[in-house]
Amino acid sequence: MKKVIVLLVDSLMPNILEDCMRHKTVPALRFLIERGRYWPNCVTVFPTMTASVDSSLVTGVYPDRHRIPGLIWYHPEEQSIVNYINGWKCILKLGLSDCVKHVLYNLNEKHLSKQVTTVFEDLAAKGKTSASINAIVHRGTKKHRVKPPFLVELATKFQSYPDVSGPDVLTLGSMVESEVTDRIPARLSGAHRMYGINDRFAVMAAKTLIQEERTPDFMLVYFPDNDHEVHRKNPAHAEEALIKVDGQIQEILDTFESWDEALNQFVFIVISDHGQTRIGGKPRYNIDLDRLLQPFRVLQLGETVNGHDLAVANNERMAYIYPLKPGLEQRLIPLLVRESRLDLIAWKEGKGVRVAAGGSGRQLYFEREGPIQDIYGSFWTVEGEWGTLDLRPGEGMLDYGDYPDALSRLYGALYSQDIPSIAVTARPRYELMSRFFPSHLNGGSHGSLHKYDSLIPLIVAGTERRIQEPPRLVDIKSFIMGLFGG
Repeated sequence: MKKVIVLLVDSLMPNILEDCMRHKTVPALRFLIERGRYWPNCVTVFPTMTASVDSSLVTGVYPDRHRIPGLIWYHPEEQSIVNYINGWKCILKLGLSDCVKHVLYNLNEKHLSKQVTTVFEDLAAKGKTSASINAIVHRGTKKHRVKPPFLVELATKFQSYPDVSGPDVLTLGSMVESEVTDRIPARLSGAHRMYGINDRFAVMAAKTLIQEERTPDFMLVYFPDNDHEVHRKNPAHAEEALIKVDGQIQEILDTFESWDEALNQFVFIVISDHGQTRIGGKPRYNIDLDRLLQPFRVLQLGETVNGHDLAVANNERMAYIYPLKPGLEQRLIPLLVRESRLDLIAWKEGKGVRVAAGGSGRQLYFEREGPIQDIYGSFWTVEGEWGTLDLRPGEGMLDYGDYPDALSRLYGALYSQDIPSIAVTARPRYELMSRFFPSHLNGGSHGSLHKYDSLIPLIVAGTERRIQEPPRLVDIKSFIMGLFGG
């Protein structure tokens, strides 16, 4: 039985990959595609943000079951915004200590539902070993000591952290003690290199395990650098960033006697978490939520809830808007629907979800179960204008246009919490803006339901085992377990 390596490349997009393939600038990815199978139409979950997506990758379920709503969300019991490290101004307003604790401890130990299991936990139950290299969602059966670098300890006033759970081998850059990190040069884990949450650190950790013949049965390796580059330069200039990623993957393949030998020993899976959309360069391409929501008293970062009307969790091209008082939806939803730069406005209604299109106001309602089957095998009741979500009647099945797997993904996001919320997304080229949150004018951004943010490439090499088609990110865990006889 072969071992399995998953390479998770942040913001890897099929069109950029295919451009690089044509230009012959990504030999490692080209090799894996030619020796395996490639799908340009794998669908991620919604919101298209790392925390919610990675939770779905390792649990195999949508956010309504794993309960991680997004990278940014409102915690009703604590009456505060949860931020898993996004935007330094935002983090400073919320408090660095709280944000670090959320991403280092709470995400895996408290927020991720105990009603679902991760791939690391399921493999341990089968007697298999595993590793997570720099992935933020990593809950497993082993305990690992959190030991932040001195500068982080100083900034967080030497806050202590309980041990975190993970697989047999766990790295979070230099934030967690690990035998593997002792082999990695300190220059790769300084403050200027995100304390080890970078591609070079991840590759060195993976190579160390392979070279020392300590590779576990399953290894997840996270590559974040591509995302940072695309955010800055926008998707139109993403080829250079992907060429760098390919160079890192070449190093992993070069660890073996030959690249063919790598596939003789391992199954390689390459996948992304989300795509990105190019944002316009003018201020009008930022949809200012503070201005749009002026009629309401909105909870601002750092404030304590005290008579506020709304809380807003801005996930770049998507936001959750939480009414903090009963009955506000009747005033809020018409205001949002009138904004033509908003793409979709969706909220829970009855047992299902109602969706309105920004500007036009056309609407659709859907709920689980019913006479309509979609191309992924799910059944639905759908009422209203199908064009709201670009739903299409296929060959006896409901197919999707601009919003792939829209019904399951919207349902998953809105039912990830048991409180009222409204999900809004921005049209292509636009991004949502809130005070202190990062903005990416003339750069790249993601978060929305649109296909630009949602379609990701999938490469599988080293096995003939079939995967469910059309593929979805939520199917990857069951595919991996199948490779181990599960």
